[in-house]
Amino acid sequence: MILYSVFKTRWGWTGVVQGENGVKNIILPHPFRQEVEEIIAQRFPNAQQDDAALESLTKTFDDYFKGKKIFPSLPIDWSGNTEFSKKVLTATQNIPRGEVRTYKWLGIYLGKPRSFRAIGNALRRNPFPIVVPCHRVICSDGSLGGFSAPSGVSLKRKLLEMEGVCFDKKGRVVKNKGLYYERH
Repeated sequence: MILYSVFKTRWGWTGVVQGENGVKNIILPHPFRQEVEEIIAQRFPNAQQDDAALESLTKTFDDYFKGKKIFPSLPIDWSGNTEFSKKVLTATQNIPRGEVRTYKWLGIYLGKPRSFRAIGNALRRNPFPIVVPCHRVICSDGSLGGFSAPSGVSLKRKLLEMEGVCFDKKGRVVKNKGLYYERH
């Protein structure tokens, strides 16, 4: 059985979908509830809404968007992900709050230093944002790169700022010792 909940955070309407093996999908904030419900219906046509069953999950995400320093560690249903995507997402999951890594760093870490595009594609399709914090992956020059969520890179920047990441006047992440890694 697949359950879902759509809930309001201070950043907008968010959704979470869970199956028997864990979280299947997290939908980042949208301006309208209906947008989130349509995404869930399209991806999971047989899902049933059950806000009560997913109340602790919705509270976790609500707290996160309020700026609380939570570190969501939830069971994840990896089905539907390729082995490469799972490796990229698992490595990304370990990036601490308030820190960033580069696409290049991930490539070196995974033993595939020239796989920037494949890594970017895996992150673009990340079904578990926040739990797998793809917003913490940036370009080698400190620019944000892309972000496939609503509002694009402006949401990525907002998430990073909430986590304490600083930006220079050009909109690039400031290289603070210990917070910005290029080499593995």
